[in-house]
Amino acid sequence: MSGVTAEAKARVDALLFEPLAGLSRKRGISAEAHEKSLARLRGWLSYMSDDNLRAMVDLIARHASKGVWPEEGLIRSWAMTLQCPPPRDCAYARSLIKSAMGRQAMAEGWAVELFQVAKKLGPPPGKYIISRLKQDADNNRHRRRVIRENIEIGRATPNEKRWLEGWHAELAEIEAIQSAVEEGADA
Repeated sequence: MSGVTAEAKARVDALLFEPLAGLSRKRGISAEAHEKSLARLRGWLSYMSDDNLRAMVDLIARHASKGVWPEEGLIRSWAMTLQCPPPRDCAYARSLIKSAMGRQAMAEGWAVELFQVAKKLGPPPGKYIISRLKQDADNNRHRRRVIRENIEIGRATPNEKRWLEGWHAELAEIEAIQSAVEEGADA
């Protein structure tokens, strides 16, 4: 992740790496390669909350076969399951939203759902996932209408209001990403 501060890395050291100091590197991996992997993780995991970093300690320790660090990719995957990186730091999701698929999703009304799944899963979704995203978008359109009606009559719950605000925040992020692409194309 770009622009990670020394303070953020120190926080990851204190909450994650120090409690796991007893783990060793995998056989066949040089000390240099292991340290580079840990350095990448140190920077990459800095977006996580303190509680989630502590949860990662437990998760990594439980999966540390014979006291050996699990694969870097597994650790990243577990981290994303616990807490998605902020959208601005999720290069894949931004790239997908900038692509032809992202523009199509925006035009057809399933861009928010695409953005959410891209942040969680990564690789480009296949036809099955896209059909599910379109179904989710239809369900979310209905949900937004119901929540707006509930707001108008004063019956919306705080959770409904938070969900609606989150959905609109995602849409605003997508619009900002796509407008930046359009402005770049005009330049």
